[in-house]
Amino acid sequence: MKFLLLNTGCYFFSYLLLTFVFLKSILLILFLFCTVFCSNAITVIRGPYLTMATQNSIVITWRTDIACNSKVMYGTSLSAFAGGVVNNNLVTEHVIKLTTLNPATKYYYTIGTSTLQFQGNAENCFKTLPLTSSAYEKPIRILAVGDVAKANSNEEHVRDAFIQYVDTNYVDGYLMLGDNSYPSGYDVNFQDGFFNYFQHTITKHTVLWPATGNHEYANDYSLRQSHAISYFDIFTLPTQGECGGVPSNTEMYYSFNIGNVHFVNLDSYGLEEVAGNYYGISDTAYAPQIHWLKQDLHANTLPWVIVSFHHPPYCLGTHNSDIETDLIAIREKLTPILERYNVDLVLNGHCHTYQRSNFIHQHTGLEASYDTALHRLQHSSGLNDTTAFSCPFIKNSNPPLAADSGLLYVVIGSGSDYVSSPQPTWPHAAMYYSNFINSGSLLLTIEGTQLLGEWISTDTNQVVKDHFTIYKNVNRKNHVSAIGGQPITLTASWNKENDYVWSTGDSTKQITISPTSFQVLTVTDKKGCVTDSFFISMAAPNQINESVQHPIVLSPNPVKNQLKIEGLVEGNYSIKLMDAKGAILLRQDSIMHKADTAYLLPLSQIANGQYMLDIEKDGLKVSNHRIVVSH
Repeated sequence: MKFLLLNTGCYFFSYLLLTFVFLKSILLILFLFCTVFCSNAITVIRGPYLTMATQNSIVITWRTDIACNSKVMYGTSLSAFAGGVVNNNLVTEHVIKLTTLNPATKYYYTIGTSTLQFQGNAENCFKTLPLTSSAYEKPIRILAVGDVAKANSNEEHVRDAFIQYVDTNYVDGYLMLGDNSYPSGYDVNFQDGFFNYFQHTITKHTVLWPATGNHEYANDYSLRQSHAISYFDIFTLPTQGECGGVPSNTEMYYSFNIGNVHFVNLDSYGLEEVAGNYYGISDTAYAPQIHWLKQDLHANTLPWVIVSFHHPPYCLGTHNSDIETDLIAIREKLTPILERYNVDLVLNGHCHTYQRSNFIHQHTGLEASYDTALHRLQHSSGLNDTTAFSCPFIKNSNPPLAADSGLLYVVIGSGSDYVSSPQPTWPHAAMYYSNFINSGSLLLTIEGTQLLGEWISTDTNQVVKDHFTIYKNVNRKNHVSAIGGQPITLTASWNKENDYVWSTGDSTKQITISPTSFQVLTVTDKKGCVTDSFFISMAAPNQINESVQHPIVLSPNPVKNQLKIEGLVEGNYSIKLMDAKGAILLRQDSIMHKADTAYLLPLSQIANGQYMLDIEKDGLKVSNHRIVVSH
């Protein structure tokens, strides 16, 4: 009986075991089937889109309709991905940060799950940012446009015109100038008005650098205070200076660097709380944003500075900067700060038109108070073409010229709205070019000392309806030391093909000469708008360790008591004044902590006469200069 019970129990246990194994197999099959079936059912409904690019990292974001894990594969070739990042959390909002990338390198990427790839072709790509340098000279291309989210055919035309114009040229960033989510800044508004139009083309290979507009805040005062808006959930933005600039500790406003350009994106509608009070962008005495802005601009050492925010200080399109209090306050309070810190270009939206100003200087009043004689600092169109009155605008980093070089404002709220009548006093007197008929976007191309802006319109007969050029730090006085008979290369400071007239008769950007005595050479553009001078001094063999072309400017010359030396880059300097026999009469050693620093050399105790000024940087002679002292 015991044996029978034991035998029956064994059979029963075996039955249970077989049943468990069978059920486990069925469950495994169902799991595998569900995994494959569900994976195939997953749809990407937003993105991918790129944010937070640096020299060695980037953030890739997308949304799926079903929660799943996240996987990004990436590499410098479509045929071989060298790395990948997986997040096993089941989410619909997928945010993957790639790190340890190489600077200035093009990468291809895929998005998907651990078992399924959603996207991964030649359009899924990005370039890491180049190393930051004042001397960076490769082209940097930026798309800038606001008010693009009307979700209509005009938005399509603006997008398609830009894509067709840039062709295969890589665009390094997209400055989103606010109101990219009509009408109320909800998540669905971003989807319907922005992502549905851009995610299949621009966002998958162009880094987004957004700014807020009033519609992101739903024109709601409480939201301006709380910042409880979808914008901050959708975009991953720098807060700790990860992309360059001073940490802002908020995603409301931030800065970033690309090559030789410092970009600043501000929030012109949100408010910040200080001791129970709320302050906006025009509350310049109290707003944390303005305190940060001043710190950031002061710390910047790059030659180009571009500031973007939504609300324009000058416009007479669908809005009126003469009667709207927020625009008046920005013009009166913010623009003097931007001029004082030598910003080159200000980009705005809000007015659903395109308007480009003259180079404005110290104009904070109403439109009727704009006086060309007082406020139009450079009497040029900025076109830099064959038409009359068409010199480029010229900006400088070196004081005292920097404070007096003016500022260019461009309103590009022309991203999607249909034609509507402008203000009765249209156009604004400060504007050189204004257009309310066509829509379009702005393409900026910064290449060394040149910035080119082109408004890419929806007019198929004349796509580029306005363009402008700014030259930065040209009209240089270069002091070059050379060894007699040995070749040296001289380079013009601007970039424009077939636009060089040398005193030697040459017509290229660079020339090579072998001087045997002191001489002065010049190069001028064909319209005579800009001229570089080269003062070439001779030195004995082995006297000069390094021959470097420097845009060093001495003033005044003849000098009375103090000689101002401008254009010195960062480094340790030894400045020596010598008489005709080479005896050192005065030596000053100094450390320059910031590029383009002005240095004052006291000469009140030096007798009248002619002298040689010798400048060494980090132990290497970079230039010498002939000066005259006359008290």
